[in-house]
Amino acid sequence: MISPSSARYVCPRCRGALLEEDDRGLACGPCRRVYPISGGIPDFVVDNLAASPHVVLRRVGWFDRLARIYDLKPAYPLVLRVYAGRRVSYAGMIRSVAARLAGVSGLILDAACGPGTLGRRLAQPDREFYGVDMSWGMLRQGRALAAREGIASVHFARALAEALPFPDAGFDAGLCGAALHLLADPLAGLREIARTLKPGAPLVATTIVAGKTGLFRFRAFREHARAVHGIRSFSVPELQRLTAQAGFTNFEPQVSGSLIVFRVRKAAGRGEGGVFC
Repeated sequence: MISPSSARYVCPRCRGALLEEDDRGLACGPCRRVYPISGGIPDFVVDNLAASPHVVLRRVGWFDRLARIYDLKPAYPLVLRVYAGRRVSYAGMIRSVAARLAGVSGLILDAACGPGTLGRRLAQPDREFYGVDMSWGMLRQGRALAAREGIASVHFARALAEALPFPDAGFDAGLCGAALHLLADPLAGLREIARTLKPGAPLVATTIVAGKTGLFRFRAFREHARAVHGIRSFSVPELQRLTAQAGFTNFEPQVSGSLIVFRVRKAAGRGEGGVFC
């Protein structure tokens, strides 16, 4: 059976309502497309990612294989320290994100959620998380971990951050953990996240900057990561500019080594554009 949470989803192409078709999936009448359900996870990715021009999307299978160890110690903390600096703390990053989400309740978007790295740790009785990711491995691992940990308020769907299956202005807050540097088009992803947030709602994100510690402090490594692996790094002014272009205000950064945690808010009164089939 499809989870009752499926009522929150809309067609990512036309944003129209979806009808449940038994166990086949969620159907969009105007688009004549059925989005299948696998293991309780709706799949809104319609393109063949293996044929994508963006290297990160082409290598989605690598993320699938990484899923089982991605969220475990010592893997995540070790990778964080290697890339961002040895004094950058995984626990500190989680605390920083949690502090910037303090006092927020309701519906929370978790864009490029992985196995629910942030959503599972920030779950509270008055919060409901909707995580999306491109990787089946990450999503299935996240769903299994949430079930094992007794967390019923974290939901998972397969989708790209640039094409979210949610209506306009529905979320009370957004998260995007360790993902902006992986997106094919970070500005498009930020705009799509902004579209789904209520005016004034916060977005809390973590990503990579060209900092003073870790491998990303070296220009040669940054250029290699971008050219070979599709992993970009940002400057703080660039992130401020991108978030402003996407419709966010009140840019509040905290930089530690080559890791940045920042919070912005969706500009109040910003109109929502429509995309139709």
